[in-house]
Amino acid sequence: MIFSTMVSNTTTRGSRRALMSSHHQLLLLSGVASLMPAVTTAFISSNQHHSNNHHQLTTSIHRRTVHLPKRNSFQLHSSSSSDEEQSTNSVTGPIYEMTNNNNTPPPKIKLFTKEGCTLCDKVKDILSEIRTDYPHSLYAVDITDDDKQVWFDKYKYDIPVLHMEDVYWAKHRLTKEEAIQGIEEAVGGGGEFECRKGEPDAGRLEH
Repeated sequence: MIFSTMVSNTTTRGSRRALMSSHHQLLLLSGVASLMPAVTTAFISSNQHHSNNHHQLTTSIHRRTVHLPKRNSFQLHSSSSSDEEQSTNSVTGPIYEMTNNNNTPPPKIKLFTKEGCTLCDKVKDILSEIRTDYPHSLYAVDITDDDKQVWFDKYKYDIPVLHMEDVYWAKHRLTKEEAIQGIEEAVGGGGEFECRKGEPDAGRLEH
């Protein structure tokens, strides 16, 4: 009787444990099952959000691509032709010519330049400012002219370059004091002017 009771109690405990274990498993499965809709919804929402972002990015790229301006070949050709025409405008020639009161020719200055040279314009302004008190004639030599290849090879990196009485005088810039000194030297020398040192020669340095 006692043995039967013990077996019965042992069996009951085993059954309870199995029942509790089964109950816990059912609770766990139930909890997982209850979470599945939320997880599924979050997953679907995340995919939809990613898909929307991808669609917006694709649409944005497509719109940008569609609205990119196209190059007009006619306008480019016209611009190139205009630039070519401007580059062929020679500035060679007298800027101004003067005479002395005693009918002797004043010093002759050559400005080696090209169209659009702003430093050359500054040199011209300096010389023009003093020409009444210190008469001289000023001539421009465009180094880009077809027949000025020799001067282009020498002076292409250094304009403005100045010659006084056909000999090298200065480059890059000129102050008012330097201009007066140079003209006075040429007048005092009776048309003779001492060539200055440092004459540029780009062609010689490149070979």
